[in-house]
Amino acid sequence: MWNPFPNVKIHWWRRLLLGFGFGGVVLVSASIGVLFALSEATAPLLKQPLSVREIETFAQDRFIDRDRLFPELSRPVNILVMGMSVLTSDVPNSPEASQNSGYLAQVNAFNGLSDVMLLLRFDPQTQQLTVLSIPRDTRVVTERGASKINAANASGGPANSAQRVSQLLSNIPVDRYLRVNVMGVQRLIDALGGVTVDIPEDLKYTDKSQHLYIDLKAGRQHLNGEQTLQLLRFRQDSQADIGRIGRQQLVMQALLEQKVNPLLLLRLPQILNVVESHLDSNLQGDELVALGIFLTNTNREEVELFTLPGTATRNGVSYWLPDEYSIQQLVEQYFLPR
Repeated sequence: MWNPFPNVKIHWWRRLLLGFGFGGVVLVSASIGVLFALSEATAPLLKQPLSVREIETFAQDRFIDRDRLFPELSRPVNILVMGMSVLTSDVPNSPEASQNSGYLAQVNAFNGLSDVMLLLRFDPQTQQLTVLSIPRDTRVVTERGASKINAANASGGPANSAQRVSQLLSNIPVDRYLRVNVMGVQRLIDALGGVTVDIPEDLKYTDKSQHLYIDLKAGRQHLNGEQTLQLLRFRQDSQADIGRIGRQQLVMQALLEQKVNPLLLLRLPQILNVVESHLDSNLQGDELVALGIFLTNTNREEVELFTLPGTATRNGVSYWLPDEYSIQQLVEQYFLPR
């Protein structure tokens, strides 16, 4: 296929155009317009302004090559992703409808505990994506003593979380952050058309205080947003949060295997609406575009998923105790320049 844009990798264009024919040309053209508009935006997802000190927590040097049709990564990038579960009890001024629901409802906010923490490393030299899951109960030492790492966001926002993660991982830089709340995850999965997952075992749990009802059967099936959220939130097995991390990684693998379906272009307005409403990030517009293109070009074989090495303890307070030696080895192999 003739490539009208010699500096752009052809295979994602080929996939979209062959999938839709002439209609694909129209849809791809519309998507290109969206990408151009987004690439010119400044922090389009930022919900809460950062102070100068918070801004300085994140790497200041740019990692985008703009000498191409679309922005591309010019160096490896570390992105801290946090999944937020914010209840009406966590927010002093939650919507009145949520307060009167009679249970602890989810709120579209970002101020609470980060129940999910991932450090993603995008490496344009190897086209490898490394995903490190950090258990929410990971023990960190702060000025006030020992604490769980998931409390860092509640006490000091995303910059504080980035600092704790950096300290935990031999002071490697954290370039940017991205926070998404539970409501956003459910709606994003629906906007993507669901996800096909092979569930290893039956999962059943009820928490009436949060209206959380989990009832999933084992086997390969296509899940909608609500069902995917049930899978992501279940932690009532012998491995507790570590087991939940395994299921989170299962969903991530499934999403990566689905890759870019041309039909997703039809859902682009819905996807963008969810992203704008339920995500908070200091990523610049061109950085978002570059990361998105990187993901469309990434094969499952180029993705490495890990859980922070450590051991569980339940002496009074349950902690995940980091294994410093194993963490150092992991950082040197996957998170430092080679």
